[in-house]
Amino acid sequence: MQDKKILVVYFSKADENYNVGEIEVGNTELLAEEIIKRTGADEFKIEPKAPYPKGYQETVDLATEEKASDARPEYLNEIDIEKYDTIFLGYPIWWSDLPMIVYTFLDNHDFSNKTVIPFNTHEGSGNAGTYEDLKVELPESNVIGDGFNMTGMSARTEEGIKKLNDWLSSLGF
Repeated sequence: MQDKKILVVYFSKADENYNVGEIEVGNTELLAEEIIKRTGADEFKIEPKAPYPKGYQETVDLATEEKASDARPEYLNEIDIEKYDTIFLGYPIWWSDLPMIVYTFLDNHDFSNKTVIPFNTHEGSGNAGTYEDLKVELPESNVIGDGFNMTGMSARTEEGIKKLNDWLSSLGF
């Protein structure tokens, strides 16, 4: 896979997070940074046009509303994914699903003939079935079904980063 053009697309939230407290860099972003370092991939961070609240409970309330209404929050900036063969897609699990802003990104791009490799952080729900959901959402792409997931707390440890690097090695990176 090393000869492919690679992009890491991710959404991550800093500020107050469940189980890790107040953080400057989101848990998923820590994994994305390591994948970029390891693979030499280009980076696209999905940043909301209207920032999420800094407080955990306020974010929970807004994310719950977004999911209930099947919202598609807008994000800043854009990237043309056409030139990429392989796209790592990173996100936290919010209510057993992708954050709705990630769906906005998926809706706005054609993933046909792309290899999509999901990775996520969570606080106990694993991938929450999202890898299978992505196969349905992106039927014209090759979604790697055994992506990578770990708790946000683990993403902040040397052992967690070692596990991520072991997974990347198993994929040929």
